[in-house]
Amino acid sequence: MSEGSVIDFAALDASAAAATTAADTTTTTEGTEAEPEVSTETTESGTENTEGGEKNADGTPKEKAEALPGNEATPQNIRQALKSLRDADPKNAAVVKELHGAFERWNAAKAVFPKGVAEMKEAKAFIDTVGGHEGFEKLQETVSAINASDEMLYAGDPKLIDNIVEDLKGSGNLAALGKIAPAFLDALKTNDQAAYYSVFAPHFLAGLQQVELPEVLEGINAALAKGGEAGLAEAKKIAAGSIAWYKDLQAKAEKSKADAVSPERLKLEEERKAFQKQQEEFKTNQTTEFKNGVAREQEKFNNTQLGSDLKDYLKMPFFKGFSRENLMPLGNEIKRSFFDTLKADKNYQAQMKALWAAKDPDRARIISYHKQKLEQVSADVVRNAVQKMYPGYAKGGIAAGRAAAADAKKSADAKATATSIATGKPVYVAVKPKWEEIDWTKDPKQLNYIGGKAYLKASGKLVTWRK
Repeated sequence: MSEGSVIDFAALDASAAAATTAADTTTTTEGTEAEPEVSTETTESGTENTEGGEKNADGTPKEKAEALPGNEATPQNIRQALKSLRDADPKNAAVVKELHGAFERWNAAKAVFPKGVAEMKEAKAFIDTVGGHEGFEKLQETVSAINASDEMLYAGDPKLIDNIVEDLKGSGNLAALGKIAPAFLDALKTNDQAAYYSVFAPHFLAGLQQVELPEVLEGINAALAKGGEAGLAEAKKIAAGSIAWYKDLQAKAEKSKADAVSPERLKLEEERKAFQKQQEEFKTNQTTEFKNGVAREQEKFNNTQLGSDLKDYLKMPFFKGFSRENLMPLGNEIKRSFFDTLKADKNYQAQMKALWAAKDPDRARIISYHKQKLEQVSADVVRNAVQKMYPGYAKGGIAAGRAAAADAKKSADAKATATSIATGKPVYVAVKPKWEEIDWTKDPKQLNYIGGKAYLKASGKLVTWRK
């Protein structure tokens, strides 16, 4: 998202003239359970009537107290109001029952979500972000697997290596095992030499046995034990064979090193590195384009939603005298406030960080979560920004609005002038300034003018008429 972008007000006039239907639609609650019928009537004291009914002291039956809608969980004033509505017209009975049910369900929901609808929406957005119950279960499985691996690592459990090998085999990356083994041995030697030699000794011994060094030593020893010229000749023969074997092994090692630095090898290595660099650049460019694409789509939603919440204010007399240029400072304030709200929202930041950190970020989920948050805060952000900049908008008429617009424009111009002078960056103007309005002492050779820029005499600011 670009914090410098502002709301596009181009379509607001048309949208303000169109009739809005969102406020006229009626929402219904689906799947709500009907309130159970109360089969017993209660007296004012709360005792049940028996078949014969309660009697007065003189034996006459007491009059039944008229049952009110609702139950003990419903406040008395609410029950009385529902009763009045019910008594006004028998047809209202179903509506009273529905209202009572809605009231009870709302109270039950408030007990779980004390902050009301905003907290409910936040919970719903979180559930959607993690992929619902199924996604949360997968997330828990992943966390459990990571914790189990950590425990094996800290305990030095060899089974961890078995798990790594199994995972590498399953993913077709078993060759990676040989790549990390030298690094592991080097780290072990650097950080714990005693453990390194203890671990490496059996493998070193196995290597000597594999090349039959013990047999060679035993053969030389046996030949020398024979004594005489024959025994000495046999010992020399075995030793010569061993030396030849060693030199051949040494030559192969040196050739391997030479191949590593040969021109052909170096060229091949350079080509390989260049290819890897191209792959990394391609991946980086793809990632950048992906991020920019998501940001553009989010910004589109931002402008649409914030503009929609703003248009009702713009219908008021106070804003009738505002031009698009006058509305730009308000649009900037709304966008700044919106981004500040997102930055301060720890839940939003944590969720976005988690979504972007995924191996393959889900574009749809990122945009959906941002859109839900936008819809939650947009109305409050717009209202607060309007009240902050124009506290008298609700009571002010067209004249007050025009005066406020003029003040806002003057303030914005002064700020733009100060910024231009301080940074040396030109401020865009729709019309090229007249010749006599330009301060030619600051551009005697007219180089700025040729480039579409000029300093104004009146304010000293640098302007440009070219986009």
